[in-house]
Amino acid sequence: MLWSPNTQLHYPFQNTAKDYSGNGSDGTVNGSGVYATKPNGGRCLYFDGTGDYVETPSFGLSGTVVVFAADVRCKSDATIYQSFLGDGAQSNTDGYFLSYRPPTGNTLAWQYADGTQPLAADAADFFNSPFDDTWLHLLICCDYTGKKIYFYRNGTLFTSATMSGTPAFPSTNRVKYLGSYSSLSHRLTDGYLANVYLGTLATMPAAAQMLANAKRLMLGFNPIW
Repeated sequence: MLWSPNTQLHYPFQNTAKDYSGNGSDGTVNGSGVYATKPNGGRCLYFDGTGDYVETPSFGLSGTVVVFAADVRCKSDATIYQSFLGDGAQSNTDGYFLSYRPPTGNTLAWQYADGTQPLAADAADFFNSPFDDTWLHLLICCDYTGKKIYFYRNGTLFTSATMSGTPAFPSTNRVKYLGSYSSLSHRLTDGYLANVYLGTLATMPAAAQMLANAKRLMLGFNPIW
């Protein structure tokens, strides 16, 4: 599948962690028994919260906007922060990101640095009933210049949030993690992950274009930003 030039990663997870973006950033799967079958017959990864995650090679980012999308199924957990995509290290100054679901809640969060400290923007009730422990498509579009984060659920804008301070774009060349946060292998996900996409943009698209491409990514088509 030909993806747009600004795609950084694309992992369909069809029994491998091959990167289909054209960048050659094939992932390394940690854990056993992680490959599973989705109800529609497609393949996915299953993380049991006890050591399963995917590690990418090191790579950097450029632009002003980060777009992360994935098919996710997870249930509320009383003890862990379930990480979907995380940078290899938390940083206060040079930028990093972390997408996660906090314990005992239905929030989808995006964590970032403002130059002095880590902060987070939330989409409250993103996983509320009937979306707890069921498949859904999430997309987070983080505009570091406009200081806005847009959360999409199943191809529709769910909510937006304003970023505090001066958000630091995560450009540093680092490893990324799916299903975990950082090389300490904590904040492990207890659930399923499929069709992961990470892209960057030079500028924030118009709202109509962003919505159209959120739907295209949900359907697995090539986004045209």
